[in-house]
Amino acid sequence: MKKYILMLGVAAVSIGSYCAYAGNSATMTVTATIAHDVSLSVTHDLNMGTLTIDPSYTEGGWVKAYDDFAPSGGIISLTGLSVGTFTANVPDSCKVNGIAEGTDAHPCFIVENEPSFGNTHFYEPWIEYISGNNFEFQYDFWGYDDGVVPTSGDYSGSVTIKYVL
Repeated sequence: MKKYILMLGVAAVSIGSYCAYAGNSATMTVTATIAHDVSLSVTHDLNMGTLTIDPSYTEGGWVKAYDDFAPSGGIISLTGLSVGTFTANVPDSCKVNGIAEGTDAHPCFIVENEPSFGNTHFYEPWIEYISGNNFEFQYDFWGYDDGVVPTSGDYSGSVTIKYVL
């Protein structure tokens, strides 16, 4: 009987201590940041080349820059394209080809802006894995809309390739 009374006394003290503890608690928010040092750097700028158009054709046109340069509509040719290159120290899961925009984007890189030069637009930024930590970058399409006559001239702008893993 003494053992039961002793155990009951220990249990009562434990419950009392827990109740006292529970009444004196607080919740703290914990924050932290994990950053990847991918050392992303441009090794060669993208030069989209020279787009030659027929200015009398106002029904738009585009050229697929990535594969065959086959023009459509008012575009006569695209010459002198020189892809951009960059390096990035990334995991193997990032070393794949893909479009760098939208929901079906490359798993590790996005391009946040698509430049427009002289009433023309670049579409579908493309990342091509080469080897090691080397990648190529360019836009798959260059074109203009119906009713638009592109403005001739030399243009320059910038895009940002962003690591997002």
